[in-house]
Amino acid sequence: MQGDSNISILLVEDNTSLRQELSDFLREEGFNVASASDGTAMNFALEQNVPNIVILDINLPGEDGMSIAKRLRSALPDIGLIMLTARIRSSDRNEGYASGADVYLTKPTVPEELVHVVRNLYRRLKPNQENTQWTLDTEKNLLSQPSGESVSLTGLETLLVKELVLHGKFISHDDLIHYLGDPNESEEFNKSRMEVLISRFRKKVSTFYSANLIKVIRGRGYQLLVPVILKN
Repeated sequence: MQGDSNISILLVEDNTSLRQELSDFLREEGFNVASASDGTAMNFALEQNVPNIVILDINLPGEDGMSIAKRLRSALPDIGLIMLTARIRSSDRNEGYASGADVYLTKPTVPEELVHVVRNLYRRLKPNQENTQWTLDTEKNLLSQPSGESVSLTGLETLLVKELVLHGKFISHDDLIHYLGDPNESEEFNKSRMEVLISRFRKKVSTFYSANLIKVIRGRGYQLLVPVILKN
C-alpha cells in the first residue's frame, strides 16, 4: 500500500522461523522492518533507529515481554506497541494492556490481520503533547527538563543517557563499559573513563538542575533518577 514504506516496525520474537516469516511478509506489504530475538538485541536495534511500532512477543529469553513493554512505554511513549503472544488467558491480556500495549494479539495470528492492525494503529498514533518529563534529543544532543530549559551534551553523554533509558533507568558497570567503552583499552581505563564521563555530565546538568540525575549504586552500576523520553 502506498505510504506503508513510511511505517517502521521492530519485531521482537525469539522463534527464528516465525520471526523470519513475519518479517518477510511485512516487508512484502511495504513496511520498513527490523527484527530482534530478545531484549538485548532490541536495545541494539533501538540504538540504530526508533520505530513507529514495536511488535513484541511476551515469552522471550532473559527479560520477558511485560518488563520490556513497561520500559518501552516509559522511554518511548509515542510508539505503537503490539503484543503478539501465545498467552490467551484474560489475566495475561489485562497485564499486557497494563504494561503499555496498544493491541494484544494471540497466536496463531493471520498475517493479513497483523497488517491491518499495524495500519490502523499507525493512523491513531499521535505525539504526546504533555510535557511533564525530561526529553533527550538524540540528534541534536540536547537534554531538556519539563520547563523547556535545555543543556547541550557531547555525543558520549547523549549515549550515556540513552543507554540508561533503554535499559530501564539502570545499567550495570559491565554493560556500560560494553556499550560505551573502548575495546582497545583495559577494563581499568574504561572504568575510569566512565567515572569521568558521569562526573562531567553531573557538573554540566547542575548548572540548571540542583539534584542528581544519575545515581551511582556502589558495586552495581548507575541509575537514572528522573523519567526521560527519547526524541529522534
